[in-house]
Amino acid sequence: MCQVFNGIGTGIWATTAQLAVMASVSHQEVAVAIALWGMFGSIGSAIGQAIAGALWTNILPTELYKALPEDSKNLTATIYSSFVIQQDYPVGTEIRDAIIVAYADVQRKMVVAGSAFMPVCVLAIVLWKRMDVRKMEKEKTQSKGTIW
Repeated sequence: MCQVFNGIGTGIWATTAQLAVMASVSHQEVAVAIALWGMFGSIGSAIGQAIAGALWTNILPTELYKALPEDSKNLTATIYSSFVIQQDYPVGTEIRDAIIVAYADVQRKMVVAGSAFMPVCVLAIVLWKRMDVRKMEKEKTQSKGTIW
């Protein structure tokens, strides 16, 4: 469900952000404005991926070690290092259940960390300049000369 909400939100806000950027600059500046928008989006994405990677590599091995049965704790590094090995354990076994518990804990913490940034995102959207694009079209402020 998180992926569905993320996809819907990205689809809506990415498009409206591009429209807001294009509406706030002249026709000649659209390419530069969209490039800057993309650059800052990539920087934000890189920061988010760095945070997710840090959570993943620092929390998953610890949680996996805690969740594994006592006789299997020595397999923590092997299980952590390979998704194929993780899938080799049948569903319902103690080791597979431990893997699921560890993944669930990390995913929960990643959702909490991502949700902590939502007030910043909402604030940025609230601060967008309100522009009536219909009036801009009537005034023909974006183009001059003969329009085909």
